[in-house]
Amino acid sequence: MSKKKYYYYSHHHTSSYKKRRAKKIKIVIGGLFILLLFTGTIYFKILPLFSSKQNNDSLSASEEILKSTSEEIEKVPEIVSEEISLREEIEEEIKIEEEKEEEEEVITINGNLQAGDTLYESLIKEGISAAEILSLQEKVKSVVDFNYLPVGSEYSLKYNPEGKVTEFIYKPNPIDVYCIDVPTSDLEDLKVTKEEVCTEVVRLKGKIEYSLYESMMECADSPQLALQLAEIFAWQIDFLTECREGDTFNILVEKQYRGDFYRWGKVLAAEYEGELLSTHTAILFEDPDGHIDYYTEEGESLRKAFLRAPLNYKYISSYFSKNRLHPILRIWRPHLAIDYAAPTGTPVSTIGDGTVIYAGWKDGYGNYIQIRHPNNYITGYGHLSRFAKGLKSGQKVKQGEIIGYVGATGLATGPHLDFSISKNGEKVDFLKLELPAASSVDPRYSTQFNEVKNKLLDNLKNGGELDLNIELDNQQSVNLEGEQSGK
Repeated sequence: MSKKKYYYYSHHHTSSYKKRRAKKIKIVIGGLFILLLFTGTIYFKILPLFSSKQNNDSLSASEEILKSTSEEIEKVPEIVSEEISLREEIEEEIKIEEEKEEEEEVITINGNLQAGDTLYESLIKEGISAAEILSLQEKVKSVVDFNYLPVGSEYSLKYNPEGKVTEFIYKPNPIDVYCIDVPTSDLEDLKVTKEEVCTEVVRLKGKIEYSLYESMMECADSPQLALQLAEIFAWQIDFLTECREGDTFNILVEKQYRGDFYRWGKVLAAEYEGELLSTHTAILFEDPDGHIDYYTEEGESLRKAFLRAPLNYKYISSYFSKNRLHPILRIWRPHLAIDYAAPTGTPVSTIGDGTVIYAGWKDGYGNYIQIRHPNNYITGYGHLSRFAKGLKSGQKVKQGEIIGYVGATGLATGPHLDFSISKNGEKVDFLKLELPAASSVDPRYSTQFNEVKNKLLDNLKNGGELDLNIELDNQQSVNLEGEQSGK
């Protein structure tokens, strides 16, 4: 587990300097006043000793004064000590007030980069000067490349009233966090602290009583894990209609820590057994080429090659048809596509892995994209308001990757996506298409897959302490241990 380092900075400016100076002057004047008061008291008590008109009575009084003066002098160290203590208390209060002022003076900006955003533009909108942004970019370029920040990156930035950035926290993904102490001059070294996340793997067992969500909340207090499990088996199980009381689940999952418990990570293996269902098993495997997926025990992908829809839509405004009245041209002609109605700007994703073969303007389709998929499938996406940043012909895309945004370009009466799919060169009805399975484990990596599978299943199905030492996450070896269970 790692400890996050916090950095504190002092920022001086004219107004705060004047305040501190005024307070110090008050302290000095107060000290002088006390000193004069003390000196005057002694003076007026000793002065009668030197009077020429003293008599015996006055001598006696003088002796008393001398005695009193001696007592006062003996008290001097105490008075001085109290004065020093009082002064220290006042200085401490001033220091606390100054720190509060400095904390108030530091301005913090938090942000999250969306598709098409740049950090430069985001900081300009927040009021940071172009010169300061370019200076920051130059100072932190060894850690953060401002030109290639992934979508979803989070950042936190602190700067003083003069506009000088003092701290930059960068979070490129849910795991990694970089805390960068920005130097005020080129002579200082850049200080970077990366918050480390520790990971262990635990086994969770549960039984369905009412729903997968409620059972997972009881077992692990995590709606996230319920969603993960539902997504893993999305093509095999409909958890809304097929889930029954008494069904059981058993999973191996990463538990991540940043200090205290941070979050649940990847599900490495899962098994679901239901009353209406046969036993379903999922094995997470990443091959040496970097392709990662969930597979059955036989090495077949649990996913289908295509998503059920390329976007989150409101409704289908027009179905696949051999003869449809065109809403603008007012003529009857084939509509070999599906129109998904959705608000302008809704993200559109490719339904499967493939290669972009066209991205540009195409007559009545407006902004249009075509993607070639394995097994002679081609998909088309029309009427887009804009393309995803950097999208171009020849680019490889992954299933679910955002390629554009809903619009009404070309011949369109309102914002929607015109989506089509062809097989072997012929347009087909996507809603009636039997979706093909995604690729199985590459035969070249069958040995590695079987090794990972056997280890995971042994620990998933057998009770007792976990015993794993396998190569995961880009060949980083991890030891897995621990167990939790629920009803």
